[in-house]
Amino acid sequence: MRVKAIQSGFSLLEIMVSVAIAAIALLGLGSAQLKSLQYATSSFNYTIAIVQANNAAERIWPNLCALKHGGGFNGNFKNTTLAPQIDDYSITFPANFNDDLAIEVQWPDSRLDDGLQSKLRIFAQYPTLSAAECGL
Repeated sequence: MRVKAIQSGFSLLEIMVSVAIAAIALLGLGSAQLKSLQYATSSFNYTIAIVQANNAAERIWPNLCALKHGGGFNGNFKNTTLAPQIDDYSITFPANFNDDLAIEVQWPDSRLDDGLQSKLRIFAQYPTLSAAECGL
């Protein structure tokens, strides 16, 4: 008489297949986490660029009369007063000061490979002031 063996538990093949499936799923989750960190860093750089551009626009206000009536919007003013506080960012201004000033900020971002430039542009509008209003 033959006794039939009753199997209890899992076979080695079943365990290996489930480990392979779990490994593939964990690799996918790791890849998604890496992309998420790349996008978070890109968003952080964009936020810092906005802060840099707004800071430059705000630093113009104390010198507004001098810029409108005495010139002074030269390389020295741009390089000292309006320079970005973080070296990785560069700020570009128009050659001459006007009431509608375009400020462009660029930064390097090699983490994302989308081929797009990492830059933004804000437009600052200043009031028209006469020489009498400036006390000149």
